[in-house]
Amino acid sequence: MRRLVPPLIVTAVILAVAVPTTCNRGAIARAKAEAARLTSQRDSLLSVVGERERQQAALTIQRQTHEAEITRLRDSAIALERRRAAAQLTVRQLRTVGALQDQLRAAFPELGASAWGLTTLPFDDGDTLGLEYLLVPAWFAETFVIDHANAASWRAQKDQLLAVDSLRLRVGALQDSITRLVAANAAAYQTGYQTAFTSYQDLSKRHIAELSKPRIGLGSALRLLGAMGLGVVVGRALP
Repeated sequence: MRRLVPPLIVTAVILAVAVPTTCNRGAIARAKAEAARLTSQRDSLLSVVGERERQQAALTIQRQTHEAEITRLRDSAIALERRRAAAQLTVRQLRTVGALQDQLRAAFPELGASAWGLTTLPFDDGDTLGLEYLLVPAWFAETFVIDHANAASWRAQKDQLLAVDSLRLRVGALQDSITRLVAANAAAYQTGYQTAFTSYQDLSKRHIAELSKPRIGLGSALRLLGAMGLGVVVGRALP
């Protein structure tokens, strides 16, 4: 019977070591599951950020295309205004009635070549030279009234459109600032999350490694001592 005592002691030692290791398996499994969950969240975040960056790049290209078209149209409007001013100056520099008639016929071809006749009327009874007048159909005078009103309206519209364009430029600049701030915040969040995730991975690995080490706790030590004591008692009791 004395030969049974050492195996009993060895068995007790194995049980004392194996029980804590078995208990650590649950903690290790939970730590690994949490690491896997955070890894999935990190990968999902990176996927979403990547997709939004691709969308932002596509929208940036579209905006640049629209901005180029806006610049082209703005330059065209400026060129039109310059040509209008030059044409107005050309009309004001006319020096003969014949040149003025030609200009009117070109501007109002619907009246035909026979319109815009010329007559001279005295300014008063003693006037021997008089003033030259163009002869046009009476109701054609409404064309000048309409054109004058249209010109005033178009000038007002032009001023309003210029104000809208200027405001749009300021709004665009503010939107660019907001976009840069959002991108900076997203980058900071992504960097912070990645740093925290890396730190967690390192801590989790060390925690799992620590849990994987076999330990003899207080309960295990008591069981071991009890088993050893039992072995000693049995050994003494046997002949």
